[in-house]
Amino acid sequence: MTGQPLDRELLEAFVPEFAAGLARLEAADTPLAATRILDGLQAMAGALGLAALGEGLEAAAAATEPFDGAALGAAVASLRQQLATVTGEAAPPEARPAEPSAAAIRTLVVDDSPTMRRILAGVLARDPAFTVVGEATDGAEALNAMTLLLPDLIMLDLEMPVLDGFGFLRHWALAGHGAVVVVSSAAPPGSAAARILRRLGASGIVGKPTGALSFDLAEKRGDAILAAARHAAGLPC
Repeated sequence: MTGQPLDRELLEAFVPEFAAGLARLEAADTPLAATRILDGLQAMAGALGLAALGEGLEAAAAATEPFDGAALGAAVASLRQQLATVTGEAAPPEARPAEPSAAAIRTLVVDDSPTMRRILAGVLARDPAFTVVGEATDGAEALNAMTLLLPDLIMLDLEMPVLDGFGFLRHWALAGHGAVVVVSSAAPPGSAAARILRRLGASGIVGKPTGALSFDLAEKRGDAILAAARHAAGLPC
């Protein structure tokens, strides 16, 4: 992890999320769970330019294989102190995951298309009940983002590289967080794909426009997307 100039605004925005990730890492009780959380923390540290945390993150990784809970706890404690030193703030002795805001549904948007992610974020922005807290370009990124951000709602594409929507849902069904709305034309009502998605736990399925992606999605599907999102979040439609 190479050193980069620290962006103070980014630090202020993301250090609480990083601290919450450390709390989840400390509570992890399996190598798989710890590794997923570490992947997200390492990516965040790199994005923030926190090269000083590299050694501590490596120590935490070493404690996951074979899994050593005591060593992992010690590594997390050291990382908290390093984070406090780097950011110039006192780290709380017991960092806790951030609680979702009562005023907004924390939403993760997952789609390999930048155009579709932008459109979905725009559709959700029409309703003050939702706030987009993160984006992911495939199912693997989404699993890491879900572990770090603890979204209340996940808007999920199906056809993506690395790990598709079905693969994501199979992982999510075991230890996922938040409700999932699938936004895809690959699972029309009554289809085998739609039945599988429902069995895996998807709260809603809404289609994209037929054919190529277009900027009129907000007009064609915006109301349906918002209705599905509100239903999944337990809000009146």
